[in-house]
Amino acid sequence: MADSILRLTPTRLCEWPAIAVFAALPSVGLVQGPSYAGLIFGLAVLQLMVVIVVQRRPPAIDRPLGLFAAAFAAWCWATVAWSIDPARSAAAALQMTAILAGCLIFLAGPRLHGAAIDRLFHVMLLATLLGGAVFLADRALGYPLQSLFMGHSLAPVATKYNRGIDHLALIAWPQLAYFARRGDRRGGLLLVAGVAIIEGAGLSLAGQVGTIAGLAALLVTYWRPRIVAPALAGATLLFVASLPLALRVLALHRTALAPYLKVSGLHRLEIWDVMTARTLARPLLGWGFGIAGVLPITPEELSHFVIQHDQGIYPHNQWLGLWVETGAPGAAIAVGFALLVLWRIGRLAAAIRPFGYATFACAMAIASVNFEVKTDSWWAALVASATLLATLNATDHAVLPAERA
Repeated sequence: MADSILRLTPTRLCEWPAIAVFAALPSVGLVQGPSYAGLIFGLAVLQLMVVIVVQRRPPAIDRPLGLFAAAFAAWCWATVAWSIDPARSAAAALQMTAILAGCLIFLAGPRLHGAAIDRLFHVMLLATLLGGAVFLADRALGYPLQSLFMGHSLAPVATKYNRGIDHLALIAWPQLAYFARRGDRRGGLLLVAGVAIIEGAGLSLAGQVGTIAGLAALLVTYWRPRIVAPALAGATLLFVASLPLALRVLALHRTALAPYLKVSGLHRLEIWDVMTARTLARPLLGWGFGIAGVLPITPEELSHFVIQHDQGIYPHNQWLGLWVETGAPGAAIAVGFALLVLWRIGRLAAAIRPFGYATFACAMAIASVNFEVKTDSWWAALVASATLLATLNATDHAVLPAERA
C-alpha cells in the first residue's frame, strides 16, 4: 500500500480532474462561456497543490513566457501613474496580473500521456456533441436555459452563447489535430460537423470569422508550409502597427459602409471611431489600463452616431484596446508574445504544426473583433488550446528533415 502511494505522480493524481475539466469546456463552457476561467484556473490551483505536496517544490515556470507576462503586468501597473482613473487602472492591473499568474501556473502543470491522452480527446468529442445538443435544444425551445441563467438581464438571450462559441472555435483545432494525427476520420468528421452546426446555428460572427481564419491558415500550411510562419509574423506586425490608422479610416467612412454591414458591424465602427481618436491623442503611453469603458466622448462625437448614444463601451478589439489603454509599449510587448508563440508553433511536430497555425490565426481573428484584454475566460481558452497542442506534441516525434539537420 505504501509503495503504491509513493508511486503516485502529479500526472496520475491530476489525470481524471484534468479530463473532467477539459470535458466541461465544450459542454458547460458552451452554455456559460465565462465558466472557462473557473474551470481552467481552478484546475491550475489543484495541480499546483498536488505538485507541491508530491514533489515538495513549486512547478517550473516557463521562463520566456514568464518574462513577457512580468513585463506586461509591470507596464499595466505603470499606467496607473498617468491613468485618467487610477483606481480603475489599479484594479484592472491586479486582475491582469492574477490572470497571467494563473496561466503560467496552469501551463507549468503536469501533462497527460499515454492512454490518458486518448481518453481526453474522445471524452472531449463526446462533450462537444453533448454541448451542441443542449444548445440546439435550448434554441429550439426559445432559450429557457439561458433565460434561467440571465435572470432579469435585458441583454439579448441568444447572444449569451457567443462567448462559449468563440472559445469552442479555439479549442476545436487541437482536437482536430488529434483525430487527423490518428487517422480517425469518423472522429474528425463528427467534430467538424458538431462545431459547424453549433457555429451555423449560433449568432457569433467572431467565432465564424475565427474558424474561417483558422481554416485558411491550415490550408496554406499544407499548400506552402515554408511561407505560413513568415506570412503570419509579418501580417501580425503590420496589422498591429497600422491598426489605429487603419481602423480610423474605416470608422470615418462608416456611412458608406453601413449598407453592407449588420447592425453590430456598424456599432463596432462607431466604437472604433472613438477609440482610434483617443489612441491617436495619446499613442505613446495610452490612457491607463482598463479604462476604455470610461474614455471621454464629446457630445459632438455622439451626435454623429446612430447606435452608440452614451459612455461605457469597450474597444471590441483587443489590439486596439492595448493601443488606447497601454500605448505603443503595451502593444509592442503583446506583439513580442505573439511572435514567440508563432516561433514555438514552428517547433511543433510536423503533423501537429498546421493545427497550431490554425489555432493562432483563429485566436488573432477573434481577438480583433471581441473581448477585452483582461477577459479571464478568453485567456483560459488560450492556455487550454496551448496545453492540448503541447500534450499532443509530447507524444509525436514526427519532424521535418530540416529539423533533424
